[in-house]
Amino acid sequence: MIVLWGIILGFPELALGGLMFRAPSKIKELLNRFFVSKKAALLLTAVAWFWTAHELDIVGIESFDMITKRFPGELWILAAVLTYMCAALMPKNLSVRAFTGVLMLFPASLFRLTRLYVPESGFAMVHIMVVFAYICAVIGMYGMFYPWRIEKALMFLVDKTPRTFGAILVLVGIALITAGIMA
Repeated sequence: MIVLWGIILGFPELALGGLMFRAPSKIKELLNRFFVSKKAALLLTAVAWFWTAHELDIVGIESFDMITKRFPGELWILAAVLTYMCAALMPKNLSVRAFTGVLMLFPASLFRLTRLYVPESGFAMVHIMVVFAYICAVIGMYGMFYPWRIEKALMFLVDKTPRTFGAILVLVGIALITAGIMA
């Protein structure tokens, strides 16, 4: 399973980094389309809200469970309603906001697995995945509140340093895939 996480986390960085290194104008066009895409926004919003419902369903904190499990299906109905409300009331920057929501959510699922691979002391390859997950969570927290700044930062990196940023993404992708295989 840790190999799958390495591939899931590393392949997008590898692909985007390679494309950014070879064709920065193509990445700029893709990003601009993503920023305004209603379909991507709706899909990512649904993923984020239903993943949040899943995490709340399995968290096992009694004070949460008292509220969220009053009747069966409450969390899932709430996720559907919140998906609709976000799409209807917050369309601006929604694709980036929803993507950063997913960036905040995936570390919880990853950490349930990586804790089994972390040694008592010293460095293990799985630490690369853990550090990456923490960085994604921080970016996700910032992006939830300031998605337009994430957009500006991405466009700055694509405009000013596309090959450097692409090379960094390729290296991160290789490191994550390697960490998943070697863990």
